[in-house]
Amino acid sequence: MLSKIIEVDTAKQNIDMKVKILSLNKRTVKNERGETVYYYGIIGDETGTLPFTAWVFPPAIRVGDVVEIRSCYSSIYNGKIRIYVDGRSEVILKPDVDMEVKRTSDLVKIRDISLSMPYVSVVGKITGVHKREYENEGISKNVYQAYIEDETARVRISSFGKVLQENDVVRIDNARVTQFNGYISLSIGDNSKIEAVNTTIPDKPRHIFISEIRSPVGGITIAGFVVNVGQGSRIFTKCSVCKKIVENGKCNDHPKAPVYPDLFGYFSISDGTGTITCYINGDSFLPYAGIPQEQFRRDAYSMNPNAIIKKNLIGKCISVTGDLRMQDDKITLNVQSIRAISAEDNREITNIIEEEFQ
Repeated sequence: MLSKIIEVDTAKQNIDMKVKILSLNKRTVKNERGETVYYYGIIGDETGTLPFTAWVFPPAIRVGDVVEIRSCYSSIYNGKIRIYVDGRSEVILKPDVDMEVKRTSDLVKIRDISLSMPYVSVVGKITGVHKREYENEGISKNVYQAYIEDETARVRISSFGKVLQENDVVRIDNARVTQFNGYISLSIGDNSKIEAVNTTIPDKPRHIFISEIRSPVGGITIAGFVVNVGQGSRIFTKCSVCKKIVENGKCNDHPKAPVYPDLFGYFSISDGTGTITCYINGDSFLPYAGIPQEQFRRDAYSMNPNAIIKKNLIGKCISVTGDLRMQDDKITLNVQSIRAISAEDNREITNIIEEEFQ
């Protein structure tokens, strides 16, 4: 007998179920015994959705396919039920079957959003709204792109048709969780709901411990010591219009546009709970290093970026703010600003630690 997802509410063995593949990802983990490949994603049926992990999975299966999974099992992982598919299981494609999936979404903090949740509900402030038009079957429509942020983090958000207003605080139900170019984002569609709420989002740094990082959200702050500076730093030239790296002194797309030098570098920061790689550019590094833009643009190509970055960062206790990004199954931080740790910062971090562990 086939089990429905709503019936899988405890750890069980030998489950047979018919489900739709809602998301599917592949990951390779390296260890001292070699490489291990596994698959993970979301499955659903007319009663709900569940995350799954599979150590064996047919390569022909795609997102949107309906499959019958035989002899799988469920277990509790991080407080939630998860389906597991192993060597004893069988995954059978049902090519002529379609299935309507019931969308379920939990109300979560933005920092806790991950790809293990196909749909979520969030409360946050809308910022950075940009509207553009697109055509769908000959009809002109609007898509709104922005950020939504709460006291824990921020993520990109796209709304197809439903209006987003700058600085509105809203509750969004049934937003779809996606990941593009390594960043978590939310998508608002026909089945999503937006409503204004009467609440205040605190305007303060969103300090997070490295050990708590679970997914590539944005707008977070990490405080710690710089323990290593990469040796791959370099100076390159960018187009002032499209911001792309240019060769031979001019942009192929904008040959008449002025070009300017920029800097790339990376370092590792440790906060006592873990270590993360941080990437910087001129906008984030130069103000911290006290190098005026005019001086940098004049002298950039005679500078030694590795030496300058190492001199200003190695062994220093700093606070970095930016967006987390998933790269090659590893989360890194794209830094937007750097600050030296002050006495006020230390007091604020101490207060946060006390709140976290009280």
